[in-house]
Amino acid sequence: MSAGSRSENNEAPKVASIDIHFADAVSEVCSLPEGKANVWYQLLIALSYFQRQGHSCVVLAELANTQVLSPSVENKTNEAKLSETFPSLSVLQQVSQLATSDPRLTPLLKFDGKRLYTQRYWQFEQEVASYISANTQPQPLSDNQINALAKCWPAMFPVEEVNEQDWQQVAVAKSVTQKFSVINGGPGTGKTYTVTRLLLALQSINGSPKNIVLAAPTGKAQQRMTESISKSLSALENKIPDALKDSIPTQASTIHSLLGVREHTIDTRYSNHQKLSLDVLIVDEASMIDLALMARLMRAMPEHGRLYLIGDADQLPAVETGNVLEQLAIDDNVTGAAPSPLVNWVGQLCPHLPKLPVNENAQPWLHTLVAAQRFKGALAALATEIQQGNDDAASALLNNIESPRLTLPGDSVFMANDIDVDIERLQGVARESFQPLRSAKNPQEALDVLAQVRWLTPIRKGTLGVEGLNRLIERSLSVNSRTPENGFYRGRPIMVTKNNHAQRLSNGEVGVIWPDKTGVLKAWFEGDDGGLRSVSLARLPNVETVYAMTIHKSQGSEFEQVVMFLPELADEVASSVGHRGILYTGLTRAKRGCLIISQLHTFKRMVSTKAQRFSGLSDAICESHT
Repeated sequence: MSAGSRSENNEAPKVASIDIHFADAVSEVCSLPEGKANVWYQLLIALSYFQRQGHSCVVLAELANTQVLSPSVENKTNEAKLSETFPSLSVLQQVSQLATSDPRLTPLLKFDGKRLYTQRYWQFEQEVASYISANTQPQPLSDNQINALAKCWPAMFPVEEVNEQDWQQVAVAKSVTQKFSVINGGPGTGKTYTVTRLLLALQSINGSPKNIVLAAPTGKAQQRMTESISKSLSALENKIPDALKDSIPTQASTIHSLLGVREHTIDTRYSNHQKLSLDVLIVDEASMIDLALMARLMRAMPEHGRLYLIGDADQLPAVETGNVLEQLAIDDNVTGAAPSPLVNWVGQLCPHLPKLPVNENAQPWLHTLVAAQRFKGALAALATEIQQGNDDAASALLNNIESPRLTLPGDSVFMANDIDVDIERLQGVARESFQPLRSAKNPQEALDVLAQVRWLTPIRKGTLGVEGLNRLIERSLSVNSRTPENGFYRGRPIMVTKNNHAQRLSNGEVGVIWPDKTGVLKAWFEGDDGGLRSVSLARLPNVETVYAMTIHKSQGSEFEQVVMFLPELADEVASSVGHRGILYTGLTRAKRGCLIISQLHTFKRMVSTKAQRFSGLSDAICESHT
């Protein structure tokens, strides 16, 4: 079931007042002959609805001969018009072509023969496609560069002859010749390991060090990127020259900060007219980047600059419109296949590895890592079945809890049927999860404990939403959240919900409330230098309690253990979060074990449901290449 598509009980998704207003406003711009006007009105409502659900366009073939979207309970405007079904595809195409050929609509809408867009999102897709097309041709290295690269390669990778492919080496070998590439892989496939070696390879082939910039979509992802690159470089101590290692930056920034996004506007400091001052840009957690932000990022890239996107295409797409990373990895049918120039180059640099298959139609920018380094065992097996939509096989991998006692998972995945889980049992898990946080001796220990376990849920409201679970946990810990300090208390975990540049705090950054040496409560966060820094409560931006968080917000984070709730959802909510992407993302936040609290039929339905956003980006990229 795609986001925004009909639910299993065949109920049509409900439109909102804003969709009606959009259709009213646009349909007034030009009038169509009788019999076509209502079809056009329905299409406009659908376009507004689907773009609100994260689609960049509406695909006419998906609407043809289906029940039209129904009005919401709050707004019954034009209910008679909305009770009809969409006509055939040929009629939809005819009406779309007729309407969008009116010059008065050209600045507003775009019809490409298959999809109807607002002009804004069509333009974003074209910009991204044009950038990729212009930057994916391999750039041959000079003899001196090849020699320098070959000299440092054994310090970065094993070079003995093997029969099994080393996809990390392959990704670095390919990417070093490209101005744009995507390094795609699931948890534990060695993305940071690969990126660190790519940066070392790029620095080794240049006479003077390149200006490298690291960025991520959120504050939490930025923080994790900083930590993981530093750790990866430390593992190479005494293996590579200090000068080479020191040329690699470890401090990441958020994309918004990098571009100079201005609050309450869509303007950025860096764009077509003022390019970023850098040679190489590495962007982590690329699945979280929406279409508009990706277009703005590519606009700001200098002509000589290299852009590398790192991420997991199976994770959730951006909260905003688009699914850029998924579209860039949409045709990865032959793992590791590449056009012959790249295959020959990898064979030259890495003769110790098996030869790659040649496929001239393969996406040259895509380098997928497939061998898990960290993420193994029950978690990895279950994640694979979820990715493939195998609900029966996924269910068979779960260890069902039959005893009346719930507890945190060990090195496995357990499921407890939520019909049989009462509040008292959940409170026991809450105390086991978070009492160590209350017992910590200092803010660093509290933050370390907080990284051990997190409760995740797909929704914010309700008993099993973020707000309800946080209240349950506070009651379980006998916490008085109504304190004189406006709800702040010792040991309260918090997450920043709004960027605050003055305090160097980013949306998504997690901290803990703890007294300083004088007993004054402050908010403590991980510092840039590996230590802690405190912020006075008076200067703290908007924050929320984060014993529990949404699965969307958890992207870019890792915890030793996860407790994941999959509640029964209303049809409107299920259409956006009741799918395998939510389940996969939540599960892969766990490093050791995961406790899933759900009814079995809910779990299986989510595994078998794939949320797909309408997009024309992959087609636009193909057209740009021809």
